Amino acid sequence: MLVNHSRKMVFMHAPKCAGIALSRWLAEHYGFMDYSNPELKLPKGIVERHRYTLPENCQNYEIITCIREPFERWESFYLYCCLQMGVNETFGEFTRTRLKYLPLQSLYTKEATYILRVDSLDTEVLTLPFVKPPVPEIHRLNVSKSMPDYQQMKQRIQWTDELRQLIRQHFSADFTTKPKKSI
Repeated sequence: MLVNHSRKMVFMHAPKCAGIALSRWLAEHYGFMDYSNPELKLPKGIVERHRYTLPENCQNYEIITCIREPFERWESFYLYCCLQMGVNETFGEFTRTRLKYLPLQSLYTKEATYILRVDSLDTEVLTLPFVKPPVPEIHRLNVSKSMPDYQQMKQRIQWTDELRQLIRQHFSADFTTKPKKSI
């Protein structure tokens, strides 16, 4: 989680939703800072950078978060786990056994004032009251895509009706979340 006390705003980083890119952009151009050590483990096994509850001293702050289409987000999570963490499971095995490893986006959006979408992030940041054109470039940081085995691993993703249904059921609230503010 990032915070800007003078603006009374926080950025809640939902995993696999361009959070590192957006965090760096907010820090570099708009004075946001890590609330705490981003790698600090919190209760429920979540790391500080993926916190989805406001700390006591930020209770009245506005929340910014970013969302991603749930199927794309799941694929990204699978690729990250395989390429960065050494998971060696088929896409089907991974989907059947690891759904609870990726927090629901709705945990981040339920009290958010500004919900941005990954697929249109460059324009949606204009909904933030402190962003004015020209918008500084947001450098995308897809760590997995730069890995040598990325294309080979991506070919392992085989969607079936069963797997799509599992994702739809588990992440059902994430399919209906829409941005609250508009340009």
